[in-house]
Amino acid sequence: MAQEANTQTIRLRRPYRNTGYGGYDRSFVLTPDGKIIKPTHSERSNSGAHGWDIWLLGNGRYAVISASRPNVRNGPKPYAISLKCVEVNNGEVKELNSRTMYVMRFGANDLSEWATAICPPS
Repeated sequence: MAQEANTQTIRLRRPYRNTGYGGYDRSFVLTPDGKIIKPTHSERSNSGAHGWDIWLLGNGRYAVISASRPNVRNGPKPYAISLKCVEVNNGEVKELNSRTMYVMRFGANDLSEWATAICPPS
């Protein structure tokens, strides 16, 4: 997890990829109650298929969910889903919980459900 410390916030920078051949990398940051936090900034290649998403996160707990799959033309294309609960405190990040799973598809409701499961609200 790439991050740079500041006095009260951290900069979380995660890769983005969405190719026409099945390749996919995307991360989502959510609050413990399942609300999606939009990236502060996004950088994309000229084609729009590759790039980075960047969040500036203040003190608190966050669910960081990353989905990826390789370029595959034939056969099943499962997503590898990485779930992490992190706590930001004065520019430092502490990982509280993590898990990896595989799914064939997912949506916004799944992200919200996974966020509350990996990082329950206090």
